[in-house]
Amino acid sequence: MVIVPSTVPKSHFVEALPGELLTGLRAHNQAHPDEEQIRLRMALHAGEIHIDEHGVVGRAVNLAFRLLDWHVFRRMQSQSDALLAVIASVWFYEEVIWHSPAANWSAYQQVRVTNKDVDTAAWIFLPDATVRPGPPAADPPSPVPRQLPVDMRHFAGRAREIDRLDELAESSAGVIMAIDGSAGIGKTTLVTHWAHRVKDRFPDGQLYVNLRGFDLREPMTTDQALHGFLLALGVAAQGVPADLDAKAALYRSLLVHQRMLIVLDNARSAEHVRPLLPGAARCMVLVTSRNRLDSLVVREGAHRIALDGMSFDESLALLAGRMGGSRLDAEPAAIRDLVDLCAGLPLALSIAVARVTGPISALVRQIRQERYRLDALDLGVDIDLNLRAVFSWSYEVLSPHAARLFRMLGLHPGPSIDLHACCAITGVDRKETRSLLNELVRTHLLTEGQDGRFRFHDLLRAYANELAEDDRERHHTAVRMLEYYVDISLTADRLIQPFQQARFPSAGHVVSRPELTSYADAMAWFVAEHPTLLAMVRLAADEGIVGQCWKLAWTCTVFLRRSGFCEDRIAVHRIAWNAAREHGDVAGQITSGRHLATALARLGRLDQALAQLTQAMGVIETAADDLDLAHYHLSFARIHEAKGDPATALTHAQQAWEGVQAMNEPLRRADALNVMGRQLSLLGNHAEALPVCERALALYSLHGNREGQAEVLMTIGDTQRQLGRVHEAVAHYRQAIDLDRDLGDQYWEAIGLEHLADARMDIGEAVAAEPELRRAVEILEQLRHPDTDRVRSKWFSVRTRSAGG
Repeated sequence: MVIVPSTVPKSHFVEALPGELLTGLRAHNQAHPDEEQIRLRMALHAGEIHIDEHGVVGRAVNLAFRLLDWHVFRRMQSQSDALLAVIASVWFYEEVIWHSPAANWSAYQQVRVTNKDVDTAAWIFLPDATVRPGPPAADPPSPVPRQLPVDMRHFAGRAREIDRLDELAESSAGVIMAIDGSAGIGKTTLVTHWAHRVKDRFPDGQLYVNLRGFDLREPMTTDQALHGFLLALGVAAQGVPADLDAKAALYRSLLVHQRMLIVLDNARSAEHVRPLLPGAARCMVLVTSRNRLDSLVVREGAHRIALDGMSFDESLALLAGRMGGSRLDAEPAAIRDLVDLCAGLPLALSIAVARVTGPISALVRQIRQERYRLDALDLGVDIDLNLRAVFSWSYEVLSPHAARLFRMLGLHPGPSIDLHACCAITGVDRKETRSLLNELVRTHLLTEGQDGRFRFHDLLRAYANELAEDDRERHHTAVRMLEYYVDISLTADRLIQPFQQARFPSAGHVVSRPELTSYADAMAWFVAEHPTLLAMVRLAADEGIVGQCWKLAWTCTVFLRRSGFCEDRIAVHRIAWNAAREHGDVAGQITSGRHLATALARLGRLDQALAQLTQAMGVIETAADDLDLAHYHLSFARIHEAKGDPATALTHAQQAWEGVQAMNEPLRRADALNVMGRQLSLLGNHAEALPVCERALALYSLHGNREGQAEVLMTIGDTQRQLGRVHEAVAHYRQAIDLDRDLGDQYWEAIGLEHLADARMDIGEAVAAEPELRRAVEILEQLRHPDTDRVRSKWFSVRTRSAGG
């Protein structure tokens, strides 16, 4: 064990001591070949050492002892041929080893030490042994996802399938289970229950996604599912790749050493889930589908379970759990008939139990009197249609208002809905709407999650949708839902982007609103409603409610951009653009056309973006709105800048300025000046660019637009640096970095640090530049941004120069 006092050069222990020990050990073992080889372990830490009547004490000493005595460390040495094993604390690795040219830091492997009263990270080095190189810096521990849905309280049966799952989980590594069966057969219930039973076998967490492969809504795309998984695994939103293959590769890389359980529910096909399969042999995957996934069996070696109806005994167990054994014993004949009529279908049995309000025999007689209800319990035909009658047992006993709510909920396209949105459907207050929802929950026509949101089984949704036959009622409900979501998303958007103003008013007559008062509230609401908002944009287009379609797409834009949902951003504006064109909505075409082009440009699809913007520009020219025209010229400028053509970009920026300079739109004038100044600087006209940018900064500052301030401060810094005013540039870079940190914009913080370091190098401050570049690299690595390699190369160069100086 080595505790390095603060008065001793710690680099000596990295560069010399381990090597000296290893040399000595080799010499001794060679001189005494008949004796057992001496093998040493060494712990490296730095801290204070205290001595009292009991001897050497202190937290630093305790930590070093715990590192040295960790059983995994001892086992790693015993299982290798290393004579010397070194374990370093995180502090020692990051502050000493990482900065020592002779330390061979890439040979250290990061581990997590849990030993008695210690739970910390550490780094292990086994000289002369074959080891897996660890990452160059200790990252914060990744979150452990726990995404399994709630387990069914009264689960019954499926013993054979559970035994099969247990057997495969015990005997094999990298197991993929494909579970198929008809709708309502209990696939999700089975995998959820089994996953909860075995979740402790998967200490790195459990991932779950409902892929909606068989749904009235659009299925969840593989890209969307991967995006959600990457966020759950700790990847920052800005660090999620845009390309599907890149997402899948990153996903597999993150899981390569993990032992996780992954549940892919309601898949449409093998292709739907194939990119979601991890390459890690320690993970287990459960896939459910209404289709046989034979391709997974043939190509990926998946094991198949075909889920059939429950046996008689299993059905009895299900009923006993729901109703109590004494109730079954009281009417054995009626119970037998009920089980026969339900044909072992768990969903049918559960709904039947919900309908029992008197003698079970009375329910059996009712079923037999209804011809269509008998047909519904026949599994020999299409189950999607047959269950309609089973659902009607509960629907027909609802109060009129609850029945209407049930029908209208079938029109809601999202995966779940909260109480406030339900109020928009009912048109009454929360108390009355809550009472209606409770009625639906009691009859098992709706379920309420732990998050307070209400959900449909997919077949119940189909049944409810079929009941909503009145076209006027359907359209009226769609309008009310859209007005609600536009209104609340507009409120949330104002909280995350206060200076952005919509050019349309809110509906103003929303019955119930969620309490949104802060940036965090607004972002949380957007996250919860994200899939619903996307589906509502599509619903608006399908129903021909074009105004709400493009307005809702607009209100989601900032959230989608900041959260990294690049493809979703393109999708909503493309839907809105097409709907607006089809119905001749000029305002919708102007708004969605520009935002679609901007979204395409952000993903590097510059030619598509330019073509889209050019097409939409034709609408602008006929509408003759100067502010819209200015917005378009600024969009053209940014796209041409990205294409490396600042001269054309400057022309558009100047046209934008000509359009807004006389308007009472100070932030739009600031935008035009900002873009114009940046193009002048890129063209080398630095002296001309500087006052233009300073005018933009004054306007942004006056009106509190901090994003605009940060952006133009960076341009001013670049311009001053080119003019030789490096100290002034440093001051502006630091202001921009502070603003970006406050805004939580990590990418621009990193780029600001890079520019700041460049300026410091200009004035010979390599020592100060090195930690700024190091922090920039850390941020970019966390974001997994392609700029990482460029900045890291610059950092290595500066670090070498700093050390040499």
